[in-house]
Amino acid sequence: MRSQAVARRYAEALLSLAKEQGLVDKMEAESKLLGELFADRELRAFFGAPQIDSGRKKEVLNKALLGRVSPLVINLAKLLVDKGRILYLPEIMREFDAMTDELRGVEEVSIVSARPLNAQQVEAIKANVQHFSARPSLRVNTEVDPSLIGGVLVRLGSRVLDGSVATRLGDMRQSLGKYQGGTV
Repeated sequence: MRSQAVARRYAEALLSLAKEQGLVDKMEAESKLLGELFADRELRAFFGAPQIDSGRKKEVLNKALLGRVSPLVINLAKLLVDKGRILYLPEIMREFDAMTDELRGVEEVSIVSARPLNAQQVEAIKANVQHFSARPSLRVNTEVDPSLIGGVLVRLGSRVLDGSVATRLGDMRQSLGKYQGGTV
């Protein structure tokens, strides 16, 4: 929980500066690049290694980011190196993305299905889920999970709407288990 609070503080400061400089849209795109960059395990290990001095880490950041992201992001990354918090950068950028979504009135919805959904099915689910959102717009991410057997699982913020066959079968199994040894 502490890491989320730290990430939120940096993200709030970053959003404030991005608004001042008119860089919110650009930085939103850059956050995805940083996510990809820090997904590399070796790179995270490098930045997490205390025996590597901060000067060397900043050199690597410059090489990796210069010309690819705004100076504001590079300066943030260097500040995080100095503070020993560079590994928070992906989380900071996730918080930044959530804040920009809130600023724009966008909420992310995740639709998980047993099979790929066509565009009409996604739009129908999106229209139904829109009633549960306080924001005017939804950004939809879809994924396939065959273990659901059928139906869909929808995540909207902290809410989960589970219409999967796997969950219904599990509920049925649990209900039937109550009557084990007795009459049904």
